[in-house]
Amino acid sequence: MKQLGILSNSNATKEEKKMLADYWEVIKGNGSETFLFSDSEFFNKYNTENHFSNLRVMEAFTIYQVKQCSVCLKPFKVVINDRAHLKSYMQSTNKCCRVCGHFDSFSKKSNTKTLEI
Repeated sequence: MKQLGILSNSNATKEEKKMLADYWEVIKGNGSETFLFSDSEFFNKYNTENHFSNLRVMEAFTIYQVKQCSVCLKPFKVVINDRAHLKSYMQSTNKCCRVCGHFDSFSKKSNTKTLEI
């Protein structure tokens, strides 16, 4: 997965946008991306700022490019809301694009049974 960009609502100030950039900033090495600041480092950097409390209510997310869908094998983009969401998504075994994800979800909820002839 590769981070493509960060988006936030238009109400964010320049300082809040800088804070968001720091929150999502990644460094690349050994074929993977890691966050520049850990959660505790980020908190320590911004805990005295008035903007820190606004981060929780701010509409902000980042977009990642996934190399391939587990079903159709095509690359796709996914919206990630926060670091916890990213961690959960990265740990999932199947990463499906929107179309295949809906199909996979529907087939798992289906109550149909295979009939043996």
